[in-house]
Amino acid sequence: MAHQTFWKPEKQVKEKSFSSFGQKKKGKKEVPEWKKDILSHHQDRPSRADRAEFSVKVIAELIQETEGKCQCGCGRMASSTHHVMPRGRSGRGVKTNALRTCEACHDNIQTDEEELQHWISLYEEMHGEHFWFDDQDWEAWNRKQATEMEVEQEKQHHLEQIDPIITLLTAATGRTLKAKELRLLEGLNQRDMAVFAKLMSDVVCAGITEVTTQPQTFGYGNFND
Repeated sequence: MAHQTFWKPEKQVKEKSFSSFGQKKKGKKEVPEWKKDILSHHQDRPSRADRAEFSVKVIAELIQETEGKCQCGCGRMASSTHHVMPRGRSGRGVKTNALRTCEACHDNIQTDEEELQHWISLYEEMHGEHFWFDDQDWEAWNRKQATEMEVEQEKQHHLEQIDPIITLLTAATGRTLKAKELRLLEGLNQRDMAVFAKLMSDVVCAGITEVTTQPQTFGYGNFND
């Protein structure tokens, strides 16, 4: 029988891509739909630069309120809207951080730190401690305050839980606990604290029982009627 040659499809060699270091590049993974939603939500928020810009509405209101004059009291007409808390220090483009100034007063505030601090102090008195905050800043601030309050409440609750242990140890040792001993107790978790409290309660009770049941001695041995 004659030898037959069967046709084989030509093998296609995949083209490999390499980085500048000669390492094989990994293909980009497709972003899941749920992650796209999160990313799109964050992308909608204004950037740091955008948040520092005064809106047309804010500038128009200031011009109307000041009649177009410089707010520094020089009597000249204002030509720009100055950030009382500078952009480089996270000053936002909000009305409570805006000051209409002429060119000369603006340059003076920009170059004189003492003059800048004067206006910052004045605006703090007028609008509060964080007068330059925008909505995002207040949102972050309130979230931080809530977290700190929650931590403080948990700490207070923990101290209330270890208070009985401190009372038992003080009674057992006959002295006030030292700072390092208090720190040791504060480091106990809830489960260990319950075990330790039960142990100390048993120790103290055993000590009291031993004292009350010990027979009294009077000079020459025991006298039991």
